[in-house]
Amino acid sequence: MANLEDCKTIENFGEWLGEGLGRPTSKFVQDMLKGIYTSRSVRLADVARALGESCDLHATRNRLSRNLANSELATELSYRLLQQSAHSIKRDTRLIVHIHTLTKPDARKMQYLYEEAEDSASKQPPSAIDGYQVCEIIANNVGSRKYLPLLSTFWSRHAPEYVSDVDKISRSIHQVLTMTNGRGIVLLDHPLVALPAFNELIAELSGDAGVPFVARILDDNTRFRYRQQSKMVSELAKLCNVKYASRIFKVQPTRWAPRQDVSDYQALYQEIGSSTDETLAERSIGMEYGSLTVRHHDSKRRLTLIALKGELNSRLLTSLEGMRTRKSLLQPIESWFSIWETVSAHSSIREGFAPGDIGVMTYDRMQLLLTLLHAVVFFESRSYRLNKSLTGLQPHTGRKYRRDFLLPEDVERLGS
Repeated sequence: MANLEDCKTIENFGEWLGEGLGRPTSKFVQDMLKGIYTSRSVRLADVARALGESCDLHATRNRLSRNLANSELATELSYRLLQQSAHSIKRDTRLIVHIHTLTKPDARKMQYLYEEAEDSASKQPPSAIDGYQVCEIIANNVGSRKYLPLLSTFWSRHAPEYVSDVDKISRSIHQVLTMTNGRGIVLLDHPLVALPAFNELIAELSGDAGVPFVARILDDNTRFRYRQQSKMVSELAKLCNVKYASRIFKVQPTRWAPRQDVSDYQALYQEIGSSTDETLAERSIGMEYGSLTVRHHDSKRRLTLIALKGELNSRLLTSLEGMRTRKSLLQPIESWFSIWETVSAHSSIREGFAPGDIGVMTYDRMQLLLTLLHAVVFFESRSYRLNKSLTGLQPHTGRKYRRDFLLPEDVERLGS
């Protein structure tokens, strides 16, 4: 296989990804990647139009649609991309798990979208479980301005082989860790993974010695075993001796009212990226932290519960070992800081192709089409550079933000 580093154009990348698949399949892969990349769309009509073939546009679209009915090709392309990415994964690389829903509220004929999708006359309104689920695992190193989308998995809760969301997510995590030979640390946060799958997934991973992870615990009523007793997280946080203290330096717009949903995090990231220094402020936040060794239910695996007190007021659970010093505890804390920045940047690239505009098609065609979209996003991510971390343990340098710390006493401070 040719060297990926030599692939500077989408045509080069298509040749690399389709190498060895046979001439018709390889040409189809190259055409789809070029069409999606050029048109910035996943609609087959737009992809066909972008190819500019001399034949009738309808004929090009039909050819692409016929070739999409190949679930084995989706598996092969996904494997090739993951295999290539795995070489870049280090022991402490963050593997961020992000689940999102692809909704098509008006597409009653799409396969497995609804429980009775074959009944086109059904007037039943969409329920909370209707919509295709997509699990993405995104790799990023702390302090690095590069990221890689490792894997994108697609499923429907109404498909015959469906077991549960947790089963699908767990399979994706193990697929990545198998390819990296166990390198990388899985990061989980809500609402990147929705409840109750989030709690079920933590329970499963807590007993799996092959999965290193860091997760934010949301429910103070979640119970762990501490010194042979079952205690809630809220009780454990009170018992935790927060003997360390640090300051967190956070950049945000001067007039920003934070809310706790995905779209707001992405909007915040985009607003900061397009703002001038004069409209941004860097705040200094006090943080105290400490840890306790716990176990999850009947699992014998030793875990560490990290209690963050002060304005952050959060609880992190990690399987990382040696969490006894200030430096070691800061590793999972710092990893957690910039999860949203990486996800928001990746989501901005992906949403630029309008995946929600995908047309009515069969389940296997959607699987391959979304895999091809993942390949195009993978290609773009190689040249993308993240903004410097917006939250860190040191003041930001290089930009003259308005600040409310390290000021003379006679200088007016920013409002909180």
